[in-house]
Amino acid sequence: MKSTSSSNRFNSNSRLLLGFLGVLLSGGVLLTSLGAISKTFAARINSPHAVTSTSSALSSKNNVASNPGPARRLDEQGNQPRGMSFLPSHPRSTRAFRPAGNGDWFSLGPPGGDVSDVAASTVDANVVLTGLAPGGSIGGTLYRSSDGGNTWSEVPTLDGTSVFDIEFAPAPDNTTYLGTQDSVRKSTDGGLSWVTLNLGIGANDQVFDVALDPSNQSIVWAGIADANASQPVNVMRSTDSGATWSNRTPPLAMPMSCRGIAVDPGNSNTVIAVFGGDFGGGQVWTTTDGGDSWIDRSAGLPGNPLNAVVYDGTRLLVGGGLLFGSRFVGLYESPDLGVTWTPLHDGSWPVLVVEDIAVDPNDAAKIFVAIDGGGVNRTTDGGVTWQVGIGGSQALAGRSIRFRPANSQEVFLGTSSLAVFHSTNGGDTFVQSSEGIFELDLFSIDANPLNPDEIAVAFQGQNNGGVLSSTDGGSAWHLESAPPTRYSAVHFAPDGTLYAISSGPSSVAPEGLYRRENGSWTPLGPDQGPLYESDLDTVRFSLNNPDLILLGGSDFGVAGSEATIWRSTDAGQGWNKVDEVGASDKVTDLEIIEDGTDQNMVAAWTSLNGDNIGGALRSTDNGASWFSSSPGLPVFLRDPRLCGSPADPQILFMSAWLSFQSGGLFRTTDGGATWASTGWTGSQTVGDVACHPIDDQAIFVTQLSGGDAVLRSQDGGATFSPFSNGLGNVVAPRELAFAGDSRLVLASAKGSYATDLATPTPTPTPTVTPSSTPTPTASPTPTSTPRSTPTPRPRPTPLPRPTLPD
Repeated sequence: MKSTSSSNRFNSNSRLLLGFLGVLLSGGVLLTSLGAISKTFAARINSPHAVTSTSSALSSKNNVASNPGPARRLDEQGNQPRGMSFLPSHPRSTRAFRPAGNGDWFSLGPPGGDVSDVAASTVDANVVLTGLAPGGSIGGTLYRSSDGGNTWSEVPTLDGTSVFDIEFAPAPDNTTYLGTQDSVRKSTDGGLSWVTLNLGIGANDQVFDVALDPSNQSIVWAGIADANASQPVNVMRSTDSGATWSNRTPPLAMPMSCRGIAVDPGNSNTVIAVFGGDFGGGQVWTTTDGGDSWIDRSAGLPGNPLNAVVYDGTRLLVGGGLLFGSRFVGLYESPDLGVTWTPLHDGSWPVLVVEDIAVDPNDAAKIFVAIDGGGVNRTTDGGVTWQVGIGGSQALAGRSIRFRPANSQEVFLGTSSLAVFHSTNGGDTFVQSSEGIFELDLFSIDANPLNPDEIAVAFQGQNNGGVLSSTDGGSAWHLESAPPTRYSAVHFAPDGTLYAISSGPSSVAPEGLYRRENGSWTPLGPDQGPLYESDLDTVRFSLNNPDLILLGGSDFGVAGSEATIWRSTDAGQGWNKVDEVGASDKVTDLEIIEDGTDQNMVAAWTSLNGDNIGGALRSTDNGASWFSSSPGLPVFLRDPRLCGSPADPQILFMSAWLSFQSGGLFRTTDGGATWASTGWTGSQTVGDVACHPIDDQAIFVTQLSGGDAVLRSQDGGATFSPFSNGLGNVVAPRELAFAGDSRLVLASAKGSYATDLATPTPTPTPTVTPSSTPTPTASPTPTSTPRSTPTPRPRPTPLPRPTLPD
């Protein structure tokens, strides 16, 4: 590890000074440009379990905290708090305004999305609704099924609006209520059309829960988000079906999000409300006079966030917990309206985080709970014994569990990432039922160089994720058996072997590189300890030496926050940290100069501390050591990506943000020694860059902040034109890859897409004759101060890793 003073990432101090001036000039754009996360996400940096790799946390008009770029706010095991969303700088609601262009893109799927609730109609058995909230955040949508949950279509009027709760009024009433990021929505036609109800509390009106009075259909309760402690109205009631509302918030010490409400089915005045913070803290309050007065019934509970409540007039059930900071709760029962509590969970539960509770409508002894990271647990004897992860759900991040009305056999499970699962045998088996829901948040895509029909994608949820693969070009998808953690990258090696980078949580499985071997996945490391310590994003393989692998990213937590490059010369059996530079920096991409020697390499890096500095590193000794190589690059350089020209191995291209509202492209013709602009500057921030594998004039870039999702250059990067037909609804176009020479594929927050390209005339590639002693590309010898030997950090005592579910 090196201190910033010993880092040679800058060419001169003037770059830093000019970068500071650039930040000042761009500051006016910052509020509307940074990626949005939950309206209620509180940047409470004093939380003892919170570790952040960026200091940026700004609010918009909706009180939205912002998390720019690849930075993470994680606990020591890599768990994210509630409402964490890593979409790029444009909000989802603007996606429909993306213009069209050339390129005929089509969706490959796979189906999925972050479902917060799924419920079946009480009137029409064919109608099922499911609400989505990406990462528990804003910018979701509503999907509707008219065939019992087999297939789904989006409800256009709710596009861009997260839906957290769905409540159908009892039959024969055809009224439905939604709790959304913007107030309560109401429908009287089975969810085809919706009106927004006015709560009268201002813009911070995010509703996590809606509860209908079983004995009086005119009474509706709403649980309101605390909006970063700025919204003191957290419980509301309507006595006229939502026409007017009154404040019924308990006397909380400070605002806290109400996440669940239950009404006594035999007494409209008896109501229970449960509360939970984004980072910790939870309470339960009861009233017997319709909210005129409340009693705090939290004594006897763990004091952590509560997420769900069920009350049948006799037995009160509450569940909760939060993976972030290990704020565990589980499931508790009270026979006396919260005066006393007894835990119903037992030692068989691997995770004590309950997101939802469902009781069999025909048997009160059968209780189902949705577990974050554990699927569904079930008891058939009132909690005396439990079956955990039933129906093959143990690797799923459960968010919602519902019975079809009056039906003990049909159960709907809403999950993070993989959307809806359906059981028709009382939970004995769950089958994914998400066809038509294309909201899966993909972070990476790649195709097998030996078989372009084999495609793999990496996806992430809040604290879950995985790898999906297809062997038929994306027509059908298979969930790989890799551990259910977040994955930041997938990549096929030149021999067709599939690799993926796990990005935690480390409490589920070690972070680092994984390799698929005969259908199973082997962790390769580097694993620096029992906590989350390696935040890796990119991997590169040698075309000439199958044993050479490079990884790029940054350290995290107790390991530090420096940008890192790892090198293995034995196919991943052992690793050396060959570069560790800068405080709060990250390596974003790696390229090997394909001149047949593997001696020359280039890495792109970005700062995560808000100064918006980035650049290039270079190695001329097979990756054993690295030095700064940014001549010709501008001061403001954020999130750079690399690709290599097929015409000349010394030519590389680098895309990057040039401000919070522009991007550009740079080229090196000497293997990264010097850089120059290609002459193109775009009006949106740039994501990835991809060089055509045959045509050296064809280059593609993605745009994150708006405009066309993909642009194409046909003149070597001098100019670009739209190339986005079919991508009008795309959010977060993160990564491009080629499936063979004639198909381009894209990973986005709405799944993957593909377009077929005309076959170009190959550009002759210069013949390279490697010498016995490779000669690096001539460049000035770095004159920066030699790096000091890092001082070893004290390591925590290793803890045993949990056993993964079968």
